Amino acid sequence: MKLVLCEKLAACLCMKRSPTPSLEPPQFYRRRSSVASIGDRLNNSPHYNNMASVAPPPKNETADKALLEEMRDLQKTRLHNEEQQRYEADRENEIINDWMLAAAVVDRICTIIFTIVFIGITVIFITVIATHRLR
Repeated sequence: MKLVLCEKLAACLCMKRSPTPSLEPPQFYRRRSSVASIGDRLNNSPHYNNMASVAPPPKNETADKALLEEMRDLQKTRLHNEEQQRYEADRENEIINDWMLAAAVVDRICTIIFTIVFIGITVIFITVIATHRLR
C-alpha cells in the first residue's frame, strides 16, 4: 500500500516526498575521556599571590576516580538516551511524512475525479437543457 501510494501514484501525479533525514540506527561511539587539570596560574582572583603559599588539601584518589567514573557513566547514559530519542523522533517524522504524502496523493486523486465528474455532469445538464428547449 505504501509503495503504491507514496511512490508509484506520487510519481504519476508529480508529487515529491518531503526531505527527511536518513534513518540509520544510531551508532554509539565510545569516546575517550580526558581530564585536564587547571592550575592556579589560570586563576583570575586578586589574591593569586596569597593562594600560592596555601598547601592543597590531601586527596583521596580512589574516591576521585570512582566519582569520575560515575560521572563518565552518567554522561554516556545521557548521550545514549539522547541519540536514541533523536533516532525515534526521526523515525516518527518519516512515518508522519509518509502519511502526509499518502493523504496528498489521495486528495489529488479525489480532486481529479471530482473535477471530471463535475465537468461531465455539467456538460450533460447543459446538453439536456439545450435539447429540451428545441422540442
